[in-house]
Parts: sequence; structure tokens; C-alpha cells
Amino acid sequence: MFIKRSVRRSRFTRAVFITITVLIAIGLVVPLAGLLRGRDDAGGVQSTAAAQKSLQERLAELEEKAAGSPYDKELLMELAETYLYAGKPDQAVLTYEKVLALDPGFTKARLEMATVYFYSGRFDQSVEQFKKVIESEPDNAEAHYLLGVVLGAGKKDYAAGIAELEKFISLAGEGPGAEKARQIIDEWKNVRGQDQAQVPTQNQ
Repeated sequence: MFIKRSVRRSRFTRAVFITITVLIAIGLVVPLAGLLRGRDDAGGVQSTAAAQKSLQERLAELEEKAAGSPYDKELLMELAETYLYAGKPDQAVLTYEKVLALDPGFTKARLEMATVYFYSGRFDQSVEQFKKVIESEPDNAEAHYLLGVVLGAGKKDYAAGIAELEKFISLAGEGPGAEKARQIIDEWKNVRGQDQAQVPTQNQ
């Protein structure tokens, strides 16, 4: 059952990432832990404890399988994802690195690793990985969008972030994603304007 839900969880993780980055970018900062943490009622605590036990059991199983099949990329990808759900981002990164050592062109692994770097506050490393994707896939709209978010929301380089989001819009065309990108761009332009207005001139 865990494996059958893998694709669904992966999509959920990406959806959460997109939602959080948009919220951060437009100023609606919501703590990640608060979004992912269940309610603190008795039933919620019991449910969380049971899920954590099951997760640890699955993690141990995947680690054992990966030790016996170190060249199985799909297995390693599932292991990395499970590390993330277990709150072990460093182990997830190491596992993504193993995947990329086997297949440097595995875009999904590189995007996921860059995303983990972003969540961990390692913005320079996140930017480096997204740029590697764009070097090999210049028209990868998702990479441009996520790079733009890291540059703007993470490094506060709004000009560079806006440029990447504008590239995303040109590639993605119309749709919800483009609308969100425009919203972020407008907010960042306002922030840049406010910052510039606060810089004292030589005559002041």
C-alpha cells in the first residue's frame, strides 16, 4: 500500500512546495512545520505516532533493499522521498546524489534535491542544481519557476527572481501557474520599490 501511494505522495509534496513558496513570495509566511503538523488532539497524537512507526519500519525496509540493490534508481528515489517524510533531509540529499552519480541527467532527482536544499536554507546549492537542470533543459518551465522562487524568496535577489519567473511565463503560457508567477512578480516589484525608496540620497 505504501508503494501504491508513492506517486500520490510525491505529487502532494510538490503541491505543498509550490503552495509554500508562493505564500512566502507574496508575504503570507506560514511556518512549514505548522502546515505539515497534525492537530494536537488525542486522536491526532495517536495517529501521528502510528504513522511514524510505520514510516520508520518502511524506511528500514528500503534501506535494506537499497543496500542489496545500489544501482536501482527508482528504489533510491523512493528511499530519498521516505527520508524526507521521516525528517531526514541530509540523508535524502545523499541518496539523490547516489541517483545522480548513476544518471547525471536524471532531472527529477536533481529538481528534488534542489528543493530539499531550498527548504534547508542552502540557497546557493539549490540555485546551483536548478541552473544545472536549465543548462541541459533550457525550456524546463518548472526549473525556471523554482529557480525564480529561490532567488527571490530565498536570496532576496528580486531582479534575478523576476527574470526567471518571466521566463517561466513565456514557456508555460496562460494558466494558474502563470497567474501565480505574475502575482509574485508584482509583489517583488513592490518590495524593490519600497527598498529603493528607503535608500537615502546624497542630498539627504
